[in-house]
Amino acid sequence: MTDYPTNPTDVRDLLSGLEYSDVPVDPGEVPPSLRPEDTVTVTTSLRIPLDLHQRVKKAAEQRNVSMSALIRDWIELELATLENDQPISRADALRALAALHPLRRSA
Repeated sequence: MTDYPTNPTDVRDLLSGLEYSDVPVDPGEVPPSLRPEDTVTVTTSLRIPLDLHQRVKKAAEQRNVSMSALIRDWIELELATLENDQPISRADALRALAALHPLRRSA
């Protein structure tokens, strides 16, 4: 495994040893292009209240998954719901419910 610099002097030494040029890269040294089935993940920052963080962490531990995996699953589920649903406002839902007549029960 490559040792990465951990202090300013080592970082400076690493950077000063880099060489930049406009010489084309040998095609054999270029990494392969991503395929449609390849998954690329990105790191994103999310600010949430401490109590919510603790609740999510506990939920993840109970499911024996990482917080990242649990949050990804929840995001996927919500997006699938939104993409396949026709959301309405709460006010519209309440109006629709208020307009319903009670069911008549048969004897």
